[in-house]
Amino acid sequence: MSKPPTIASLVRKATKSEKLYVDNVSTILVEDDKDRIVEFFTRLSLPKTWEEEEPGQFEEGAVICATEFDDEALIMSGMTKYIERNIRKLKWHISHAESSNAQSVALLFRAQARFAELRIRRIIFMLKQQDTHGAMEWGTARELLNRAYRDYRMTVELVTGDWLEAVIKTADDRQEALSALDGYPQMIREATNLLSGLREEVEAVRITLSVQPLGYDVISPPRYFSGDLLETGSWKHFWGEVGNMSDHLRQQVGLGI
Repeated sequence: MSKPPTIASLVRKATKSEKLYVDNVSTILVEDDKDRIVEFFTRLSLPKTWEEEEPGQFEEGAVICATEFDDEALIMSGMTKYIERNIRKLKWHISHAESSNAQSVALLFRAQARFAELRIRRIIFMLKQQDTHGAMEWGTARELLNRAYRDYRMTVELVTGDWLEAVIKTADDRQEALSALDGYPQMIREATNLLSGLREEVEAVRITLSVQPLGYDVISPPRYFSGDLLETGSWKHFWGEVGNMSDHLRQQVGLGI
């Protein structure tokens, strides 16, 4: 039996192209070694630029290998380090704003959106595997969902706010700077629509489930627990914020959908 590829080799390959990036993320998740997965995401990074090519897609196996909520929380701790590193890179671009870096910032945004989708799909898959979950399982699922959506909102906020303003402020030619952001409005709209659709799928699954708190009767999974984004009013506020930020970008750029 051959040895699995080293983490270093997987990380190196992942920086070569967008297709290799998603292929190697899929490989490590399907391998399903928790310690290796956490190490991989702790070390994973994006290159500053990629050549244009057809984007790859995460394998279905990268979703359906998710089985236990405790394990998923551990895996997400590794993913969180990677996602936070991307946030720091976005902040670096804001403090070193140049319209020539628009492609790199778009790359970071796409990576953040893609990972939000992956994280949410894995949780939906686990929720669907049984009709009744323990209170700790449901609580873990809810928290991981919240983190995925909050991280995406932060990314949208940075790109449509501080990054946009920094590019305009430092540019010699405002219109030239805005032209560099061609495609941004559509990119953000498509990602937001996708994640909004997944939110509806979460709710469709939730209403079919039950929760069994230890020592208590079975109940329906509640939507609201102290600031939880699964509560209807919180979601209206969430999508309102994201929509307003996207509209601000679209109005400034004047391009895209």
